[in-house]
This record gives sequence, structure tokens and C-alpha cells, in this order.
Amino acid sequence: MQVEIPCPKCGKTRMNFPRPQPLDNDIISCYSCNFELGTYGSVKAKMARFMERMRQAAVTQTQAAKKKQ
Repeated sequence: MQVEIPCPKCGKTRMNFPRPQPLDNDIISCYSCNFELGTYGSVKAKMARFMERMRQAAVTQTQAAKKKQ
């Protein structure tokens, strides 16, 4: 799965990685404005929390739809 993260400064989604296989402590920056988004590990953790919230919302929505039936 490919995930694009918008830059909070310019809004573009292209990222600059220091190497082809980034390590968790590598700094990820925006390709356009060079804004630092944080370390690769922190970005992965944020995305994992976001995916968990989305999964929980889908489960809650499914349960609510079943109760209506």
C-alpha cells in the first residue's frame, strides 16, 4: 500500500527520502519546500494510528447498520 502524506506547509504529497530503503531514524522531508515531516519511524507510527482509527470507525458503522436491521 502506498500512502501519500500532505505537507503541512505547502500541501504537496511528494516526499524526499534519504535512501531507497529508509531507516526508522531517517528524517523525511517535503520534496518541494524541504519542510521536515519527522522521522520515518514517527511517520509510520502516525499512519498506523490513523489506520486503526479508520478500522474502528468501520466496525462501529457496521455494528450500527446491523442494529437498524
